[in-house]
Amino acid sequence: MCLVTFIPEKKKILQAIEDLDCHDCVGNFLEDDRVKRCELICDLREIDKKLDSLMCQKARVNWLKNGDSCTKFYHSTLRWRRLRNEVKGVEVGGQWCEEPYTVRLEANKLFEKRFKATRDYGVRLDGVEFTSLSVEENMSLIAVFSEEEIRNAVWQCEGTKSPGSHGFNFNFLKNCWEIIKDDIVAVVTLF
Repeated sequence: MCLVTFIPEKKKILQAIEDLDCHDCVGNFLEDDRVKRCELICDLREIDKKLDSLMCQKARVNWLKNGDSCTKFYHSTLRWRRLRNEVKGVEVGGQWCEEPYTVRLEANKLFEKRFKATRDYGVRLDGVEFTSLSVEENMSLIAVFSEEEIRNAVWQCEGTKSPGSHGFNFNFLKNCWEIIKDDIVAVVTLF
């Protein structure tokens, strides 16, 4: 894709959005127009994403070609990105303000408000009954494994699979069970 193919398409979409906004100002704005405007904005976002991707690819190609040097292209790309991401001003009490101190103060207030931790998480569990384990079930969970349970667990596993990076598969454990069973039982019991 080329940059030239996206720009006329973007201009057409912007013109269509502007025409719909004019209809809205006059009062001839229908629900279909509102839906169409939303679709146009989505299309505009897609084109912007494609343009950003294309610019990043071009920057990457240029960087690969020219190396890591402080070139005019590098600095112009940084300047373009900085200008694009810059917050020019904020609306405070219905008034547009571009004073840097006020912009910083409002941004700080916004993030404090949005990310402020509260004690109330909005979850209420009053009246919710949770099922609990019986004493026998609880004792079975904390009981020590018997040698027979461990042996049955090993024999239920597929023999060619290795449970870890040590390389011993379950066929090895099954064939050498009589020799290593005490060690395996000890390890499982410690766990």
